Amino acid sequence: MVARVFQAVLGRTMEAYVDDMIVKSKQSSSHADDLREIFAIMQKFNLRLNLKKCTFGVQGGKFLGYMVSRRGIEANPEKIQAIINMEPPRNVKEVQRLTGRLAALNHFLSKSAEKSLPFFQIMRKTAGFQWTPECQGAFDELKRYLSSPPVLSKPKVGETLYLYLGVSPAAISSVLIREEDGIQHAIFYVSKTLREAELRYSPVEKTVLAIVWTVKKLGNYFQAHPVHVLTHQPLDALMRSPTSSSRMVKWAIFLSQYNIDILPRPAIKGQALSDFVTQCTARAATDGEPSATSDDWWTLYTDGSSATKACGGGVVLITPEGFKAYYAIRFSFKVSNNEAEYEALLCGLRLAANMEARRIHIKCDSKLVVGQISEEYETKEGRMKQYKEAAKELLKVFEAHSLTQIQRAQNSEADILSKLSVDSPEHISKIAKIEELSLSSIHASPVMNIQQRQEDWISYIITFISAGQLPEDETRAKLAKLRAPSYTIEDGRLYKRSYNGTLLRCLHQDEAEVAMEEVHSGTCSAHQGPFSMSRRLILQGYFWPTMARDCADLARRCTACQHFQKAPGRPAVNYAPISTSVPFSRWGIDLVGPLPRGTSNNRYIIVAIDYFTKWVEAEPLASITEAKCRHFVLKNILTRFGVPQQIISDNGTQFEAAPFCALLEAWGIKHTFSSVAYPQGNGQVENANRTLLEGLKKKLEAEGGGWVEELHNILWAYCTTPRRATGETPFSLCYGFEAKAPTEVTLPTRRVIQYDPEVNDSNMALDLHLLSERREQAFIRAENYRRQVKSYIDAKVRTREFQVGDYVLRRREASQPTEGGKMAPKFEGPYIIVAIIKPGTYKLKCPNGKEVPRH
Repeated sequence: MVARVFQAVLGRTMEAYVDDMIVKSKQSSSHADDLREIFAIMQKFNLRLNLKKCTFGVQGGKFLGYMVSRRGIEANPEKIQAIINMEPPRNVKEVQRLTGRLAALNHFLSKSAEKSLPFFQIMRKTAGFQWTPECQGAFDELKRYLSSPPVLSKPKVGETLYLYLGVSPAAISSVLIREEDGIQHAIFYVSKTLREAELRYSPVEKTVLAIVWTVKKLGNYFQAHPVHVLTHQPLDALMRSPTSSSRMVKWAIFLSQYNIDILPRPAIKGQALSDFVTQCTARAATDGEPSATSDDWWTLYTDGSSATKACGGGVVLITPEGFKAYYAIRFSFKVSNNEAEYEALLCGLRLAANMEARRIHIKCDSKLVVGQISEEYETKEGRMKQYKEAAKELLKVFEAHSLTQIQRAQNSEADILSKLSVDSPEHISKIAKIEELSLSSIHASPVMNIQQRQEDWISYIITFISAGQLPEDETRAKLAKLRAPSYTIEDGRLYKRSYNGTLLRCLHQDEAEVAMEEVHSGTCSAHQGPFSMSRRLILQGYFWPTMARDCADLARRCTACQHFQKAPGRPAVNYAPISTSVPFSRWGIDLVGPLPRGTSNNRYIIVAIDYFTKWVEAEPLASITEAKCRHFVLKNILTRFGVPQQIISDNGTQFEAAPFCALLEAWGIKHTFSSVAYPQGNGQVENANRTLLEGLKKKLEAEGGGWVEELHNILWAYCTTPRRATGETPFSLCYGFEAKAPTEVTLPTRRVIQYDPEVNDSNMALDLHLLSERREQAFIRAENYRRQVKSYIDAKVRTREFQVGDYVLRRREASQPTEGGKMAPKFEGPYIIVAIIKPGTYKLKCPNGKEVPRH
């Protein structure tokens, strides 16, 4: 609201933060006018001021806890005086009070992390408090520095700023400055204590880390100003070098988004900086390895509960960064309340050890447990002794620990977790891991599955990088030499430097299997293909040399993927066309529907086609019974065109029925079934079905119910249209001449105009003599057409050969074409191949030995 109300004057004569405001003027003569403008705005929006908190006509004052004046920004004198007046701390609490007061003055303190390091070290010691001479010296030096603290300056818009860096074995520091009239003025001090792996960085890496840390802390300054980094280190060349470590490359990419130039450091021009500047490599290392920072302590809260219906334990583990891990344990065995407290404590210690905690504060609300472990209470009962010894054994894993008894109210989260199944709030039950403990910790013998991992590519590279030793095998030695420059070892693990600068953890084969299983079929997975799997693994930070191949193998083995995979689009066998040179000797028959209900309640069409002449017979049906199909064959084929040699149909129950098969057998007709769920096996009639349906739809449009009356018209159009395969109309190949079309009635053609009955009869007789030759030419054209189709299809064939005894899947539509909807699998099985009938056609059985029917 303040920003919106005072938008016209903010930055010009006024600065504001929430409801704290300052009215500023460059000249005292214009200050009254500036105040008048501000008051007019406040009066307009009915704002009021608290006069007790207002000060007028001053050249400096306190704002947001700092002293702001013409000179610049100064630390609050009250906070400085509080530190100067402090006596040397007598216990850890007073040291913590001192470090807390220093934190409020951090950006006024040059190298604050180094100055405060002795205080952090003394807080880590658990074996009694001792104020050392080193601490006293640091305390005195701190008071001396604060007796004349620096005044921080504010940069002007667009001016160039300068960054000085300081690096020591245990800390990094920096100061951002500006120059005015040849004098350097500090803007902000930044300092950081190095932790764990950072302590082992090279001096150059620590210097770059100091820049990165400063940019993250003071991002606004680096976005608004060009900055010159002043150092003697050749950082610019090192960060651009292709041989730099991935860490340096990543930092270089991060810094490239800012206007930063790295220049040699000139002479110091300001007293405020003389105390800061430290040569990056000049300071000698301190005795021994620098210890960890004061904030690497973990905190563990535990609580146990024993009730009539259920017993359990609660664990809350807090990392140094403040992340909380909630853990609930359900005991499937009876325990007393004290035993439940011990079980919860042991589970918490095992959890902390697995998460590689080194120093831990343990807080428990059981006075007995704390007293027994700290030896304040005597342990008499046998089971309590066993629990105490188990706890002490686990505590040996940690470098340092403290055990404190707290009030129950301070342990509420662990208490709730111990009764998770009864009365836990939803926000805890969703994030807590629940484990069932079936055996007591003092009775369960520790079992370790010890299996020596065989040497693999990781061990060869680690051995070569760390010890310079190559494997005896010449090929492996060559690969180790070739690959080693792209890898680095961090905390005992091998990592690969990726092209974007990040480190990818290298996995052994067993670890790779676990990672692939999780990415492919784990909690947040979608059974993706090998390409997506390998890229997800790389994005998640993993690598091994055979990723693409292993991901493809896993996806190929996945049962779910096999059942739901896309059906292959390319044919598996060569095209085998069905041809005949004798008219009406081979027919294909099929059923079409259901269609919109037409006259006489008809909903289906039965269609038959002659494979030579392409003549089509079709009739509407109200029901598709076996009797209707027999009647159609008798009426439309046998009694009109004679007895054929073969009839081809699909595996419909009407065509498989015993009476239908008996009819064909009685007339000596061979009955052939096409493959299950394979319409191409009876392609001639399927093509005719499509043509008839398209004609009906286009002619009737939305009036679907009138298809029965139009069927004979569409059928006539089909039979009087030349077919591509033969080049002739089915009518002419059937009767020897072309039929008279309805158009010729209204628009007579030459043959209609010159029609002579006697001449026509003689010409028809002559045409019948030539019909056999006409059919022979149609057969030749049809065979040429089939060869063209075969050549086209065979070029796309991708052979899939199976042997007897192979396990296979078959398309689910063969047995359950309408069940399951969109979510149904595409394949079913597995089945075993019993016999090979012909290429691409197999006889199957189930694994239990039961024969698989055709449908």
